[in-house]
Amino acid sequence: MSSVLRIGILTISDTSARDAATDRSGPILSQAFEADPSGAFRVTQKAIVADNVEAIQAIVRGWVDVESDDAVDAVVSTGGTGFGARDVTPEAFEPLIDRQTSGLTVALNSHSLTKTPMAALSRLITGVRLRRTNSSSVTKASILEGVAGGALLVALPGSSKAVQECCEVLLGSLDRQGVLRHALELLRGGSGEAQHAAMQGSLGIRQTSSAIKGTETDTGSSHTHNHHQPHHHHQHKQHHHHHHHHHHQHHSHGSGVHAHQAPKPRTAQPGDAGYKTHDPGQGASSRHRTSPYPIISMAEALSLIDKHTPDGRRKEPVVMAVNDKLVGYVLAQDVVAKRDLPPGPTTNVDGYAVNASQTPAGTYAVRTSVALEDGLKAGEVFRINTGQALPRGTDAVVMVEDTRLLEADEAGEERTIDILAQVDSGENVRRSGSDVKKDQAVLSAGLRLTEIGGEVGTLAFLGYTEVKVYPRPTVALLSTGNELYDTTKVSQSEEDAWGFRVFDANRPSLSSALKGAGYDVVDLGIVRDNMDATLGALNRGLEQADVIISTGGTSMGESDLLKPLIERHISGGKVHFGRVAMKPGKPTTFATASGHGQTDRVLFALPGNPASALVCFYVFVMPALRRLSGLHGDSSLARVTVEIQNEMRLDPRPEFHRVIITVGPGGKLLASSTGSQRSSGMHSMASANGLVCVPAASEGSPRSLAKGSTVEAILLGALN
Repeated sequence: MSSVLRIGILTISDTSARDAATDRSGPILSQAFEADPSGAFRVTQKAIVADNVEAIQAIVRGWVDVESDDAVDAVVSTGGTGFGARDVTPEAFEPLIDRQTSGLTVALNSHSLTKTPMAALSRLITGVRLRRTNSSSVTKASILEGVAGGALLVALPGSSKAVQECCEVLLGSLDRQGVLRHALELLRGGSGEAQHAAMQGSLGIRQTSSAIKGTETDTGSSHTHNHHQPHHHHQHKQHHHHHHHHHHQHHSHGSGVHAHQAPKPRTAQPGDAGYKTHDPGQGASSRHRTSPYPIISMAEALSLIDKHTPDGRRKEPVVMAVNDKLVGYVLAQDVVAKRDLPPGPTTNVDGYAVNASQTPAGTYAVRTSVALEDGLKAGEVFRINTGQALPRGTDAVVMVEDTRLLEADEAGEERTIDILAQVDSGENVRRSGSDVKKDQAVLSAGLRLTEIGGEVGTLAFLGYTEVKVYPRPTVALLSTGNELYDTTKVSQSEEDAWGFRVFDANRPSLSSALKGAGYDVVDLGIVRDNMDATLGALNRGLEQADVIISTGGTSMGESDLLKPLIERHISGGKVHFGRVAMKPGKPTTFATASGHGQTDRVLFALPGNPASALVCFYVFVMPALRRLSGLHGDSSLARVTVEIQNEMRLDPRPEFHRVIITVGPGGKLLASSTGSQRSSGMHSMASANGLVCVPAASEGSPRSLAKGSTVEAILLGALN
């Protein structure tokens, strides 16, 4: 049997069954399994089925109940788990399940409930189906005997966001270990010894203890207890059947060992007890030696930004003229046609307007000017250009190509022509309303008006001279650091404090990116590492802008002031996170400040290293700016699948590798590294139009992505 774990992805949806293009969550699941760093999974089956119990069950049986290597190890479905009348996935799965896996169901539900209370409305279901083939059957006795050879059924919600969150349980994330791989290896009849050895080693527990042998087949870290004499009586059959009899009390667990809850005061404590940060006024000796902010995952960071960034749609719309200055704005109204377009019949070719039934092939006089209400006389045709309205009494157009000039006047004007073929009524004519009908909705509120020009052109096409849009946020930029020089103000005669100069690259690069995206920028300049100066600049930014982006001052240096100033001295200031498990950009900080206007102000404190700052701008800040601008739905930048042209080493943290994306043979997107990826090297962003999302390294996985690997990349600009 192959060591690769075979996965079947089943989308259950009436809508997607009719139109596969509407399936969002199925491709997300497929990509998550294929991109898993362990390389343990392969998606071997995919299908979309309507919300029908019999149809769902037929597919599951067809994937599981076979003897060949085509049999899947797990069926992971998405959709049909809600309260709707057509949501029947649990009813379809339940009769197929031979062994309950309630712990896995609880784990999925519990994790989802940490994201949204709406997860309580999802009827998730999981369980094991033992294989039925022509040569075998399943009885109660065989189930009790622990016969190996089955598939895990996992029914997930249909929401793409919920699917991603559930994948954190199944496949793991930066701060948690996935359970699915170990579960499927056990289902295949494995002992799980390697997994438990790794778990015990990571806890620093000696593996000579008899307690370790007693837990070799536990299926999760929550069952890995550090008791001196645990009484686990496992009756191991040939096929690894579990009988867990826990003769001890279960406490609150942390990282697989007992973590008893410490007493916590119920009231605020004096002094610094209410703050995470140290008081910067107390000098360097009082600073923290380790960060008080936990490292959170990328997904959690993006979720917090989405949660705490005000919705731009709540702002009062503004009216703007229809011109090129609309680019980048989001419509605050539905745009409907005020009249039929075209308002009357027009031609879609250059030629001669005629009455088709009265104009057979022959010789005709040419008219070049005629009022629409005037008719043509017998023996006349009207010369007409593309887009022009047809005169009264005409109903077709003869193309120039179907005529021959007979006579012209001294000025070169046509007098008579031969029509070589008779046309039918309506030929080469656009009927009234054939493009757009009156009151037809053409553009919807929430649509971003792009630099491509199609949306602005449509507004003009419909006759709009002005339109309502959501106001865009104004962004204030601030760089911090005693060592920085401003390239626009530096004096050649000025003496360098360290014998060299460090030029501020962050404000120029971020300002260019912001203005290129259409945002107004307030330049707060370079601020020295001084509490009063930094606080003054932050307050100016809060008064003049909706968003503040600062660079530098977010790490562990004695003069890194931003977090303590936001927390202690900014009205309504709250730091939502201070470190992220990513490379580059670990010290990225996100905060909000209330009471400074109609909506909360948003603050991003980005790393001082210039490549880090610009990467984090595109990963974190741009989605927030798009949300503040009134953009509906997912506000992240577009992602594409690319083939990397260089080997890329894996880091313990997910990494954003700067690349140049080009179009290769057959339309394939190729991503070439910009070279050294040091966070201090701004030149690694030069010419870059994408960020390859390099997954974090994991135990047992390759140390690098090989050249030619297919991965996901964030698209920053136009393809070269």
